[in-house]
Amino acid sequence: MNLLVDPVFRVRTSTGLGRYSLPELMALLGEDRVESLPGLQRHQEDAFHIFLCYLAGAVLSRIGVTDPKQDSDFWRDGIRQLTRQEGCADDSAWTLVVDDPTKPAFMQPPAPSREIFQRDYKVDSTSPDSFDVLQTARNHDIKRSRSISSDLEAWLFAIVSKQTMTGLLGKGNGGGMNRGIARMNSGYGSRPCVSWLSSYRSINERWRRDVGHLLRIREQLLSPPYQYSAEGTVLVWIVPWDGSTSLTLSTLDPFFIEVARRVRLRQGQDRLEMFTAGSAVTRIAAEELKGNLGDPWIPINKKNNGALTVLPTGLTPELMRDLIFCDGEYAPAAMQEAPHTAGSGWIIASVLVRGQGTTDGFHEVAIRIPERARSVLFGWGVHRDRLSKLSKLGLDVASTINYKALRPALFSLMEGGPESIILDKTEVAKWVDNATKPFSLNWKPHYFDWLWSTMEIPEDDDALRPWFERLRKLAHDTLNRAMERVPMRSGRSYRAKTRARSLFIGSLYKNFPQYMEVTHDQP
Repeated sequence: MNLLVDPVFRVRTSTGLGRYSLPELMALLGEDRVESLPGLQRHQEDAFHIFLCYLAGAVLSRIGVTDPKQDSDFWRDGIRQLTRQEGCADDSAWTLVVDDPTKPAFMQPPAPSREIFQRDYKVDSTSPDSFDVLQTARNHDIKRSRSISSDLEAWLFAIVSKQTMTGLLGKGNGGGMNRGIARMNSGYGSRPCVSWLSSYRSINERWRRDVGHLLRIREQLLSPPYQYSAEGTVLVWIVPWDGSTSLTLSTLDPFFIEVARRVRLRQGQDRLEMFTAGSAVTRIAAEELKGNLGDPWIPINKKNNGALTVLPTGLTPELMRDLIFCDGEYAPAAMQEAPHTAGSGWIIASVLVRGQGTTDGFHEVAIRIPERARSVLFGWGVHRDRLSKLSKLGLDVASTINYKALRPALFSLMEGGPESIILDKTEVAKWVDNATKPFSLNWKPHYFDWLWSTMEIPEDDDALRPWFERLRKLAHDTLNRAMERVPMRSGRSYRAKTRARSLFIGSLYKNFPQYMEVTHDQP
């Protein structure tokens, strides 16, 4: 299967479902004709998008063209020209299964010799999704080994996902480790993808916009502190790799398409088999940079000057607020920059959170930015400063109600209404954690909508009051629900409920007197 000529990709357009080659897919994206890629799973979308953007950016920059709207012949000729410059005279680097292991296959680096291949490589997987980057996920998160071995499109997306997003994961076949990508802060980090979209879920617009942005920042990436070369390697998998050598950034193009693992897809007797081998070193020698390689989809943590690593809590409103305003420990990803046009848009973010040998879930979020908020966010001045301040105050209100009103009330309820509650009882704490979930989950989807609404209200207290009222009611409902469901000793039920309500209301009066005194509300 040669990606440059064979119709491997299933593409849904306005005229129906068809199959297209890689150059034809890129041409359809430029013509705004792609509605969806049915073979692409959600957790693979960003890896494939990044691959397409870097490939198009590299081809266009080498030819000296900036418009990504080109026909399929242009893309085919451009990719072949780039491939020859990288040292591969034929299309083997774009062929999914190549028998000769000393030649490159698509995103599969060649072994230096057949002897090294026979020595190091062992069968790892016979199904695309058991090979994919989600292999560390639990089987009930995403069903494994459901794809058939002969599905070449599924193998293709799995290889792109693995080579673009993977981290360190134990010892590999043939010695060495299963090492991760360089665009990640350590082998146990994560590779987030954060960007601006004018139209949510438009594959075509996102690709054209991001390719154009890549070309605009290319000169910046070719300047210090980055060490790239304008004539450096783009297609990393063309260079032979024995697992003991690394490529330096000075030998790479800033749009280099990374491969992290020694892998090889081969035809067995009655099925396709993925062979893998470990490596003594990472393919890209850049561990000291902590993933800060100028990738425009990755925000930077200013505390350690490394790529953002998302915690198991995921893309919380607190993190997204910090990434949007970037007034604290994070520098924005270059792709977060909105074009100088009018209209609303979206900040989108996704990440596969990883741990040591675990997957802590695929997280994604899309935050709509109204037109007025857009002009405030991407400008500077008092209006942005006020919005930033209100965003923090809104989060503070949610945290205070949760930790100083709702949780103490729940502890009191479950302990039978004592004079003083005990917060270190593990069993009670688990009940409280579970009981507060409706509050924690239900305020988050409304946070940014409330924040944008504050721009219509001149006084800060007036802007915060509706947010407080929403949270107070949600916490009150959560407490009432807990009173109906949690285990309590019947003899102390009345006391427990009375004390819990008293604690809850008392805390609201103590921490939010300005709102409680005005409304005289009874939660």
